Amino acid sequence: MKKSLKINKNIFCKKFKKIVGNFNQKLDKYMTDSNDENIHDIRVSIRRLETAYKILPKSVRKQKKMKKYVKQAKKLFKMNAKIRDFDIICANMESKYPDKTQSLVESLRDSRIEHIENANRLALKISRLSSPKIPKSALEESKLEKKYFKVLDSIMLNIQKNTIIALRDEKKIDELHMLRKDFKKLRYSLELVSDKKTIFEMLKNLTNIQDMLGEIHDIDITIDYLKNIEQNSRYSDIISTEAFERSKKYNEFVAFFRKYPKAGSFDLKL
Repeated sequence: MKKSLKINKNIFCKKFKKIVGNFNQKLDKYMTDSNDENIHDIRVSIRRLETAYKILPKSVRKQKKMKKYVKQAKKLFKMNAKIRDFDIICANMESKYPDKTQSLVESLRDSRIEHIENANRLALKISRLSSPKIPKSALEESKLEKKYFKVLDSIMLNIQKNTIIALRDEKKIDELHMLRKDFKKLRYSLELVSDKKTIFEMLKNLTNIQDMLGEIHDIDITIDYLKNIEQNSRYSDIISTEAFERSKKYNEFVAFFRKYPKAGSFDLKL
């Protein structure tokens, strides 16, 4: 499979331009309405931007405008992580336990407003920056491809390491979370190849795995929040219910993952 992954510098430049354009579009929507959908979309667009940025030559990555732009985008990503957590917990509580968590949800909504205001100020600042561009003369195809595979190898090694731990013990929350993040990095990295037809099925399976791990992570966020509330015994029944649901989803993920051919290496033959 790895032999079929090709990076063409002209196609890559077009994809990078499209990624930046998509980020700017999502940024405008985010500033207009910072709802949960637009927060999700802006975070995905930042992940794709960061993924493409990482395989650029050092000389391009170190350019002042490029470096500042990506740095600010990553900062916005982190600021929205907390807001996304609020949205996940609120949605979970409102759909499953509305009578027991009304005051909790109201408190989270209030906290969300403050975080949104700070994030929007940064979003406005980013929107005023000039969009980064890559001069084709700055890219050498052989070096671009070498860097690409170096990044890809690093992601795969992390996946293999965390897979060994996470698939043996459902209590390894950190490793499972890191596995989820690395699968996202792998997916967005593979999207940069010149011909995605060769990896269509792989991208489809990565999306399924990402979704399953996302559902587990959302429950982990909810449980962790409830456990850290003062007098959390009020929510002990909710915590137990969520823990049971998490265990069920974890087992489903493990079963799916082990059925997937060469899941640990994704047939990239590192």
